[in-house]
Amino acid sequence: MNSKDIITRPLVSITSGGTVLEAARMMVENNLGLLVVCDPKDNGLRGVVSERDIIRSVAAGKDATMKVESISTPNVVTVKWNSEIADAAKAMNKHRIRHVVVVDDASKPVGVVSMRDLVGERSTLRAILQSHDKEVFPGGD
Repeated sequence: MNSKDIITRPLVSITSGGTVLEAARMMVENNLGLLVVCDPKDNGLRGVVSERDIIRSVAAGKDATMKVESISTPNVVTVKWNSEIADAAKAMNKHRIRHVVVVDDASKPVGVVSMRDLVGERSTLRAILQSHDKEVFPGGD
């Protein structure tokens, strides 16, 4: 089973020039915890912005009309669309994150896989365990 097979929602992205307020509204409207930040010219991956990024921004007293790129994470953990789902699980475990961005062969974002997507279906869990049991969950029984 490949990463693209467990993407449960269409990609929701915001341009790097969008505001923090717009990002928050998009997350609420789409019931998401993470948005992909894209370059407005070529739709290239510029970063991600999470609920936590927005909360930290608000808690620090930052203006909600500031550009989303000022609070986004630029170094995005990605997996290729045709990689095994175990690779997505390993990346999340290694980097202690809840989402990875799935990219195509040109490194353009095509979707997001969340921890919820990974644990949402038995077949997904079974495929992860069968393909990379000890690699994904080192030290696990």
